[in-house]
Parts: sequence; structure tokens; C-alpha cells
Amino acid sequence: MASPPGPPYSAEGVKVRVMGERAIYPGIRFGYALEEGVEGLFYCWVREVVRGGERFRRDVPWRYWRVSWDEDAYTEFREARLVRPPGLNTLSLRSRAVFRYGVFQLLARLPRWSGGPMLWFGFEAEDLFGGGVVHFMFRDGELRAFAGAWGAEPLSMRLPGLPGDYHSRRHTYTVKVHSGLALWFIDSSLRGVAVLVDSGDPVVVWEGPPYSVGITPVRPASSLGVLIDIDGGPVDREWVWDDIHPWQVRVMEGDPRPSLAVKLHRYGSEEHLEGAEVGEPVIAHPLPAMGARPTIVFKASVSGVVRFEALTLAGSWEEIDEVELKAGEPLYYEVGVSAPFIRLAFEPRGSGRIKVAEAYVS
Repeated sequence: MASPPGPPYSAEGVKVRVMGERAIYPGIRFGYALEEGVEGLFYCWVREVVRGGERFRRDVPWRYWRVSWDEDAYTEFREARLVRPPGLNTLSLRSRAVFRYGVFQLLARLPRWSGGPMLWFGFEAEDLFGGGVVHFMFRDGELRAFAGAWGAEPLSMRLPGLPGDYHSRRHTYTVKVHSGLALWFIDSSLRGVAVLVDSGDPVVVWEGPPYSVGITPVRPASSLGVLIDIDGGPVDREWVWDDIHPWQVRVMEGDPRPSLAVKLHRYGSEEHLEGAEVGEPVIAHPLPAMGARPTIVFKASVSGVVRFEALTLAGSWEEIDEVELKAGEPLYYEVGVSAPFIRLAFEPRGSGRIKVAEAYVS
């Protein structure tokens, strides 16, 4: 197990570089954790069960995040686990650094607990929802996306595509925060999209394959810290999240604008439109259009009408444009309206095959 930090550390227990009067904390980097330990990257607090309620107290991360640098195999470290002992309701690690339009990535196995605590990982403000959240929550084999800020319950969406072997093999869980958009990925596949706006109430537009779609009630801050929590569930036993090591966590600052390229799916389906045989109208899964400008490329072997529809906060899809599609000729369409989401609907004149169906969101 790691040992407590010693000089020359700050009063908070982390080695810092000082520029003028301002302390500079590093980002979430494996090399820094190797040199300084997890206490150089994270601070820690717990909620301890006491008579009549619970007690909040500050603690040190190395007591709970137990890691070694000795390998049994390549990147399989001899000790790599986060432990919540009996008597604690919450174990929370929070990064010392904050990240503007951040990219969080975790490569790990998730525990197969039954009736156990929640695991939270991703971005969250230090003041507990005051500045917002954009993160994952995992419990009992279900992975969810959360996004929002103070003033209302955050958006919560079940994410499809969690691999069946999540507990036995490592998978990659990524969340990207942009100026008006948050994206969740599992193993590089897009599984969640949230438009980050001030809208009054969280709106789940679609929950399920190919990716869940929603609108936040209150837009979160653009600069957020990282959290890794074990929270809730029974407190009379120890809970251990195995196979979580600083080597497996990557966090960096991102870009205010997305750079997303996607194959269009049939609405609510894992099926790609490209290659699909069509003879009846078909609708594509929604794309984000607020704070981004999607360009859609569509081509089919049969002529028809391509309609573009925008989602309203009332939940209706309203037509914004209609374009004639000639058989065998590609259509390049740049969406020029601001709306939470847009979608494509194709009405073929006869039977044929869709040759190209993709979009670029930037």
C-alpha cells in the first residue's frame, strides 16, 4: 500500500509547483501518480455512519485506493483496488485539478455486486452538484449517464451496450464534455448524448439502442473536477472494486466544439441505415443540433424525398426542410437551425438500398 506524503508537500498533502502566488496542480497523469502517489492527484472525504445519522470527514486517498506498481502481467498490477470499509456510507475521491471541456476515460472491470453500492465516475463539481455533473453511475449491472447542475434533478439515462463480460474483462468508459454537448462511449461506441442547456426539466428523448438521448435541466459548468465514488448500499460489510489503478485512468482537457462522425442508425435500433434495403419510409436516430452544426451525407439506389425534422421541448418532431433525392446521387445537407436534436426521414419511391448514411457533428 502507498504511504502518506511527506515534505515538500503543501498543507493539503500534495506536492505543488508555485508560480507567483498560485499553486499549480497537475492533471490526471499516470507518471505523476507513479512519482507522487494517488494523494498527489486526489483528495478524499468520507461519510461515516454514526449514532443518529452520519458524519462527514476528510481523509486520505491512499488509505482506500490501494495500488502497487508490481505487475503479474503487462498492466495487470499486483494490487489495484478501491476499498470501502464497513461503517462508511460514502467513499469519495475528488481530483485536485479541474478540466475545461474535459475528456475522462476509464479502462477497467466493473464489479458484479448484487444489491451493492453505486459506483460514480466521471466529472462532478466539488460542491456536490452546485456546479454540475457529467458522469457515469453503475449499479447492479446497469450503467447510467447523469448530466446537469444545481436547481433541479440532473438528467439520468440508462446507457445501452454494456458488455456482458463487464466484470471479467476490461472495457473502456469515456465521457466527453463540450460547450453544449456531452457524449458517453463504451469501447469507442457512442452510447449516450445529452444537450447541455438550461431547459427547466430533464428530458429523456430516447433511452436504449443505439444510444440514449436527453436534454439537461440546468447546464453544468464548463470546468469540472473528477470523481471516483463508492456510495450507498449496505454499510455492514466491506466493498472492494478490484482492477482500478491510476494507469487505467486518463483525464485531459478537451475542446469546446465536438468532432463527431457517426453512421446513421434506424431509430431505436442498432441497425445502420447504410446497406439497408428499403421500400417503406425509414427514420434515422436523432443527432444533436444545439451548439453544433451537423452535416448529413445520404445516398440511395432509389429516388425519394428526404425530410429533416427538429425536436421541440414539447416533445414533437417538426419538419424543417424537404429535399428531393435522386437515385445514385449523394445528398450533402448542413443543418442550419438551432434545435436540441434533428433527425432524417427518407420516403423512397419504390424499393432500393441505402448506399451512404452518415453525419459529422462539429
